Parts: sequence; structure tokens; C-alpha cells
Amino acid sequence: MKAQTPGRTSHLLEPWFTPFALVNGAAVGITPILLPLVAAKQGAGHVGLVMGAFNLGAFAAPVAGGLADRFRCHRLIATVCAALSAVTLWLFPLANSPVQLLLALVNGAGFAGAVTIANLLIVELRPEAEWNQRLGWLETALSIGQGGALVLAAWLSGLSERTGLGIAALVPAAAVPLSFLLLPRMGRTGKPRPSAARGHRLANAGHTGEWGPVSPSSVPHVHGDRFSLATLKRAAGLLHGGFGWMLAAWIPAYAGSAIVFSLYPVLFQHAFKVAPQTSSLAFALIVFVSLPLFIVAGRVSQRRGPRAVMAGGFASRVLLLAVLAVLAATGSVPAVVPLAAFGGILFAWSFLSVASPGLTGQLVPQAEGEAQGVLSAASGLAGFAGAVLGGLVASQAGYPAALGLGAAATALGLVIFTVKLLAPRGGQAAPVRAA
Repeated sequence: MKAQTPGRTSHLLEPWFTPFALVNGAAVGITPILLPLVAAKQGAGHVGLVMGAFNLGAFAAPVAGGLADRFRCHRLIATVCAALSAVTLWLFPLANSPVQLLLALVNGAGFAGAVTIANLLIVELRPEAEWNQRLGWLETALSIGQGGALVLAAWLSGLSERTGLGIAALVPAAAVPLSFLLLPRMGRTGKPRPSAARGHRLANAGHTGEWGPVSPSSVPHVHGDRFSLATLKRAAGLLHGGFGWMLAAWIPAYAGSAIVFSLYPVLFQHAFKVAPQTSSLAFALIVFVSLPLFIVAGRVSQRRGPRAVMAGGFASRVLLLAVLAVLAATGSVPAVVPLAAFGGILFAWSFLSVASPGLTGQLVPQAEGEAQGVLSAASGLAGFAGAVLGGLVASQAGYPAALGLGAAATALGLVIFTVKLLAPRGGQAAPVRAA
């Protein structure tokens, strides 16, 4: 295939980005606003369980990738994922507590599967030289979908539960026919190019928001291996040395931030007296403002190195989570103050999402694709733990305690990272070779 001119946007944007932007908007724009508001009727603990189940849906990503590679049914999988997203949103307000957990899990799985297919369509159909730019444009389209959905969620949050989520379900439902009509056909007998199968580091990995590991920031872009015992053994072999310490720092830090993201609308409603309509619009504004920061983060990471950037991202989150905890304990404060602190927490993701794949590539240069998958799985577990524990603590001890737990967990990650990867001896950790 003849390479397109990298600088021409018309050749980098694809019409089939549209259905994925709709599914992304439903999952990371509508779901994190409306589902917690519905679940909050049964307490903050149930909110944490619902969003934790949503995070666990990320583990559908390798399943979707494996099925797509084996049966060449990318379009069918994407269509099914969009349908699952729509149906689960529509049913959520009608279900009891246990079924709501199942629906949240399936919703997250549909999102993870759809994003995986979107990435695979690029790395399997386009020249390798275009991957990074095309993925960057894909993630930009997904972020625009998220911002637009957050604005829609602001309006829907003022309606009844059934009406709001019924209208919300129309967003991913629109992606069902669009997926069937716009997605390119894949030859059933064809195989991915060897270069697209595994192991390529993507410089633009991680350019969308942090709503659990199911965002493209942590779903592996080029993951085609089917799950096997050998895969598990290879993954376990990566945990030695610097990458193991990176995970030891990443997990508590990610879990700590997951607390504020999973509780976001109910946290601001009850702790800071900010209406869901306002918090949703503020979130949309923050998402749009954060888009240029990924370019800045890439340049800073290139100049300073990913270790320094990750340490700075962790440190800023520790400070801002602590500030939110203090503000929540204080009581009445102007809404702009906690919203600004939350914005800083989200802005830090721009730097963490760029630096973490870069550092992974440095620490595990010969098994990078598998290491990215391990990082994704670790993020899923951390997001689940943070959401569940944050909800339980908020229900028992209040939102200031939950935010304090988030700050403490992130601080633990920062300490581990500083001692093992920033200190002179830790900074020279030997790369891990492929098993």
C-alpha cells in the first residue's frame, strides 16, 4: 500500500472514526456521570462497585483482539460492542443492584472491545510509518466524542433516570449502523502484517482521558496474541527488575486517582455542593483544554526523560488529592476551587499517559508489546480496587477520608517510584529481556 503524505490531515482522518467516537463518548462521557448518579441512591459504596465493575470490563480487550485476529471479523465485533454499550445503558436504571454490576461490567467490556478494534484497524490496514499519526488523530476524535458526551450528560443529568439513560443509549446505538456501514472489510483469509502483530512502540499511545484502563491510553494498540499459559509465563517474567518496580508504583498511584474519578459526580454534589450539570460541563471543558497538553507532555518527556515526567505527574496528584481532601473537610468553598484541583489531576494524566509507555519501552525493550498488556491489566485491577475501596470508605467515613486515602495511595506509589527508579542505583535498572 502506498503511504499517504503524513502531514495531510485529510488522509489521516477516517470516516470510520465516527462510530468509535460515539461509543467512546458514551463510555467516558455519559457513563461516569449518569451511572454514579443512579447508583448513588444505594450509597457511595454501590457507586464504587458499579464503577469498579466498569473498570474490569477492560479485560475484554485481549479477547476482542484475539477474535478479530482469528476470524477477521473486526466490523462485526465493533458493531456488537456498540450494541452492548447501548443496551446496558438503557437497562441500567431498570435493574436491581447485582444486575447493575453486571451491566456496568458488560458496558466496560463493550467499550474496551470497540477501542481495541479501532486501533487494530489502523495497525493492520495502514503502513507502519503512519501508525503514530493516525492513532493520534483517532484519539483526538475519541476525546472530542468524550467532550461532546459530557455536555450532553449535563443536560441528561437533570432528567429522570429512565429518560436520561434512555436518551443516552441512543449515542452508542447510532454507532451500530455506522459501524456496519463505515468500517472497512477485512479479508477472512488474510493475516495481519508481521510488523502489525506485536511489539511496536507507539509514540502517541495514551492520548485520551483517564476513565479506567479501558481508555485507549492503556488498551494495547497492537495486541493480537491469544491468551495462553505461555503468555502468562512470559508476562510473569517481565516483573523482575525495573518494570516490576514501575508496576509496584503504578498500581497504588493509579488506584488512588481512581477514587476521585469513580465518585466524581456524587463527590462534587455532596462534598462541594456542585450540581451534576455543572460538574459535567466543567469536566467537558477540562477535557477540551487538556488536548494540547499531550503535545507538551511528549516534548517534555523527550527532553527530560519519562522517569522525571512520571514522578512529576505522581507528585502533582498527591498534592491535588490532598487539597481536595482538605477542601471537602472544610465544608463550604467556592466551586471553582475544587473543580480547578480536579482539572489539575486530569491534566497530570496527559503527562503520565505519554511517559508510562515510553518508560515501559525503555525497561522492557525486547518484550514491549507484552509489557504494555501487563500494564493495562495492572491498571484494570488498580482501577477496580480504587473504585471499590473509595466507595466503601466514602460510605463509612465520608468523602474527605476517601480523598485522603487516594492521596496516601498515590504518595506510596511516588515513594516507590522515587526510591527504585529515580535514585541513582534504581535509575540504572537493567532492561528485562524477552522470556
